[in-house]
Amino acid sequence: MTPAETTPRPHRSPLGPALGAALVWIGSRLAMLALFFSVEITVWWDVYYYFTKISGLTEAGLAHTLVEYPTPVVWLLRLPFLLGGGDQTAYVALFMVLMGLLDAALTVWLWVRGWRAGSTVAAYYWMVFTALIGPLVYTRFDLVPSVLAAAALLLLARTPAVSGGLVAVGAAIKLWPALLITGLFGRRRGRGAVWVGFGATGAVLVALSLLTGGWARLISPLTWQGGRGLQIESVWATPAMVNVLAHPARYVIQISQYQAYEVFGPGVPAMLTVATVATLVGGLAIIALGIRAWRSPGHDLYTGAMIMTAVVAVMIITNKTFSPQYLVWLGGPLAVLTAARAGRPGDARIPGSDIALLVLALVLALLTQLIYPGFYGWITEAGPGTGRTAMTLVLTVRNLGMLVFTVLAYVRAWSLLTATPGDTEAAADETVGEVAGTEKVA
Repeated sequence: MTPAETTPRPHRSPLGPALGAALVWIGSRLAMLALFFSVEITVWWDVYYYFTKISGLTEAGLAHTLVEYPTPVVWLLRLPFLLGGGDQTAYVALFMVLMGLLDAALTVWLWVRGWRAGSTVAAYYWMVFTALIGPLVYTRFDLVPSVLAAAALLLLARTPAVSGGLVAVGAAIKLWPALLITGLFGRRRGRGAVWVGFGATGAVLVALSLLTGGWARLISPLTWQGGRGLQIESVWATPAMVNVLAHPARYVIQISQYQAYEVFGPGVPAMLTVATVATLVGGLAIIALGIRAWRSPGHDLYTGAMIMTAVVAVMIITNKTFSPQYLVWLGGPLAVLTAARAGRPGDARIPGSDIALLVLALVLALLTQLIYPGFYGWITEAGPGTGRTAMTLVLTVRNLGMLVFTVLAYVRAWSLLTATPGDTEAAADETVGEVAGTEKVA
């Protein structure tokens, strides 16, 4: 053994790289705020809507407040109202501050774990992805289920019951995150704990929802979703939106009672039927992936994050609605995907196909911000012309890109489960920076 091989590797101080990461976070977030206060101020509308509904909570009652969301959402949205003393301006500011703190917390978590494992790319990926979506990230609560999904993955090896509980909390916010449980089947020894945490937390939240809001309020998000029309940004609305360019007089684009722009005209009822069928097929595809994950002898965190990514993507493209904030859901699992690869034993490089997936997600994030709030008026209010044509093209490219992303993510998740040889509990137990005494040079 040569002297070079026996000489301990020097330890770098994390202060310099940490300062650099902090400056990137601050700079990107200031840029987002600059957009918010200039050309994207309209994204605050939903926060104002939350404030209006929470303000009338006492008079209307929980059973009739924000019925499109699960009951726990009302408790969540009441927090900035109480902290702000019922003032509208304070509510908007506090809501954005709370989302910013959540964003900062995940960024720090990813960075610290990444530093210990030798790569902080996950923190930077998260920062770039959310920045490309824009200030919308801070004016919707979709950041919450995204961060919860990331936390569930990161905590899986040490506290599987907590991971299951976090997924249940995510389901209490947006319902669909319940399907993310499929990404937590990596460790055979911890699967029972995952289900205990998921079931116990879910049961408590359902019981509290029933006691405070009643049965009708408990199921109101499902009935609300069932009554919605074809949202103009959804994948299934793309043919109609393209046809609007050729036959604008045949279609009507207007905001519906569901606070979303929907398209009405020839072919729309058929596409609604197709979307319903697609949702059922997507559900079966997720179940099939979950069964495959359950039957696997064990897989690592990287595979679990890919499974979650595929599940989220399937949920987005099969839906008859595609609000821009839905893309935020992908951020958490994708960030963990990069973090998990850095901590893998052996070759920690991300395969080229997966890099393409990560880059495509960034492109989709940027295109989504261009659509909303960037030039949304060109497809909702403007008549025929260059602007509508250009943004319809952007919308079409985004939706086609989302389809490609979904297929790539699903196939990759399926193949990773196929390629997992033998019992890989050791790999599943591995998480970034959790090996005692491990400290690598970045």
